[in-house]
Amino acid sequence: MLRTTLFIACVLAPALLFAQSNVKGKVQSASNEPLIGASIKVLAKRQGAITSIDGQFEVENVAKNDRLVISYLGYEADTLAPVFGQDMLIILQESGEALEGVTIRARSESVVDEAPFLNILISENELQKAACCNLSESFETNASVDVSYADAVTGTKMIQMMGLDGRYVLISREGIPNIRGLNSRQGMMFVPGTWIQSIDVGKGAGSVINGYESMTGQINVDLFKPESMDTWYLNGYLNSFGRMEVNANHQIPISEKWSSGVLFHASNLSSEIDGNDDGFMDVPKARQLNLLNRYKYEGDRFMAQIGVNLFMSDNAGGQKGFGFNSDLASSSMYGYEMDTRKAEIFGKLGMIYPEKPTQSWGFQYSLSYQDFNGGAGRRIYQGTEKTAYANFIYQNVLGSSFHQYKTGASFLYDDFDESFDSNTPAGLDTAMYRTEKVPGLFFEYNYIPNDRITVVAGARTDFHNLFGTYFTPRVHARWEFTPNWTLRGSVGKGYRTPNALMENSSVWISARQLVFNAELRPEESWNTGVSVAGSFLVDDRPLTLVADYFYTDFINQLVYDRDVSSELLVINNLHSGSFANSFQIEASYPIAERLEAKAAYKHYEMMMTTNGILQQIPLQSQDRFFLNLSYATLYDKWKADMTLNWNGPMRIPNTEESPVEFQQPNESPDFFMMNAQVSRGFRWGSIYLGGENILNFKQANPIIDPENPFGSNFDASMTWGPIAGRVIYTGIRYKIN
Repeated sequence: MLRTTLFIACVLAPALLFAQSNVKGKVQSASNEPLIGASIKVLAKRQGAITSIDGQFEVENVAKNDRLVISYLGYEADTLAPVFGQDMLIILQESGEALEGVTIRARSESVVDEAPFLNILISENELQKAACCNLSESFETNASVDVSYADAVTGTKMIQMMGLDGRYVLISREGIPNIRGLNSRQGMMFVPGTWIQSIDVGKGAGSVINGYESMTGQINVDLFKPESMDTWYLNGYLNSFGRMEVNANHQIPISEKWSSGVLFHASNLSSEIDGNDDGFMDVPKARQLNLLNRYKYEGDRFMAQIGVNLFMSDNAGGQKGFGFNSDLASSSMYGYEMDTRKAEIFGKLGMIYPEKPTQSWGFQYSLSYQDFNGGAGRRIYQGTEKTAYANFIYQNVLGSSFHQYKTGASFLYDDFDESFDSNTPAGLDTAMYRTEKVPGLFFEYNYIPNDRITVVAGARTDFHNLFGTYFTPRVHARWEFTPNWTLRGSVGKGYRTPNALMENSSVWISARQLVFNAELRPEESWNTGVSVAGSFLVDDRPLTLVADYFYTDFINQLVYDRDVSSELLVINNLHSGSFANSFQIEASYPIAERLEAKAAYKHYEMMMTTNGILQQIPLQSQDRFFLNLSYATLYDKWKADMTLNWNGPMRIPNTEESPVEFQQPNESPDFFMMNAQVSRGFRWGSIYLGGENILNFKQANPIIDPENPFGSNFDASMTWGPIAGRVIYTGIRYKIN
């Protein structure tokens, strides 16, 4: 009898295991609202389903050994075993604010599968692979964003996406445009890394909902939320240059529906580092205080939040001995100083309708005042910017969840008041004193017939009081043509108003005479791109590949021409061609258990007409290579990360008219940069030790004629590599959950 039973079990077990049946159920949120259009897929197979208007679904031909992957934009994805013979009830947890995309993922960095455009999510775990003292330093382990120094005096770190300057990227904080205007160059250094929960990097023209200023991409920063913060999160940081930082995040529970959070940052660098003995500080002195306090209300139908951000920063660089609060106009030393103050109120309102779960509305707002005082050498700068932003968004479906739309209206107000130097070039005055008022309307249609196809078509019309009507169409498409492989394409237009003085340090840090031949006009471009992302198994481990190509064509652009003469900096509107081709291929693969590798190759062709010649944009590499290795022991007790970047040669602006001893080569050498970090985890947090520029590579003689900073040949803007040498740092992270 026993043998018979065992025989029957052995025969029937495989059949039962691979027997297929239908699975039914409902997907809803934690507040019992049905989620319309949620995706249910059978892992590594073709079949799946989309939830109906009441959240119901049915998946056919599911085997007992299958796994169901449930995902919905704005909610944490889940993987479950199927349940047969009764309806499944699947509850997804929200991962972000209303009207925002996914912000929490299992992997530390990944392509957001549901996004119709190429969107890379950088999580908190990825950010902690480096010290990540501020937003500009948050991309060191990411291949999609390049980081470099703007010049040899100010210490400003700038980003590039698809080979183009970061000013063409719309940088927002939780959906609200944040780093722009006079703050577009230095603003990323004013967002502490310990405040950041995740970063979404979107390549190509972004959604019309967020405005017309996304020309080559969009970076959206999610800060830690009051309701999900740790009770206390403390971070201390110290590096070998003497830079010290203290960060404190604190959650303040108020009631069941009210929560509050306080984010604090303080940093100081007062030492003078001159590793190349040219008499100039390699890194400017800096001190910063930053405080953010926000409150959030979350009811059954209504959500609201309001926040206040107060900020101050003082920077002083130039020749050794130049300090804070020095008088630039009368100082015998060449100095750089910039004192920045900012006050901002921001928030959101939102409403959902339980009886109509497809319908909701949201309202975003921001009011800010920024003040800038400083200059370089004998050039004195003062500037203020007052900004008001409002954006109303309504979303619903057209008949079924296959047809979704968002529509609304926005308003942007910018008031600029700048003064520069005693000899302001003719024509620059109108650009420095201006008020922009831009009301706008937008509509975006989403066609989602199934979980494999998404088409998003949007357009907005903005009415600029100075430049007339902007019409901004954008289209994104996503097609999962086979399991685990997705093709995306996008095309869109973008506009932005340039700020000539604050967006380019070459205006400041050289003896070049400034010639402003430009008429104040908006920069305007078209961006087109295509990408493919997917994975397959190699030795039973997934190899993930992402390849993308983007083309940006400028209709108008503000051109900083240093090729006309080594004594002049000519600022013009674009009179001829300017375009950029960007190709990137990235692979990630777990080499061994708990050891993962990421590698990327990037090729840029960035052409602009300067001195009447269509030529490569100066001081930017055409070819780059990126490699990151990450290792973690069991339970993340120990973690180690290493990042290697190779930067190809860069074109250097023409200096043939300079004296022979000050002439520069036509091209820079290539070079490697290496960063690494080791951390030890504990129940209460972690300690970490790391290094930047470990190979200690430095650009030789980054400043031309440093002995005569007030002479006619002085130029500190010809920067193609790092100025400071190796930096060793250590820190501690402490958490009370």
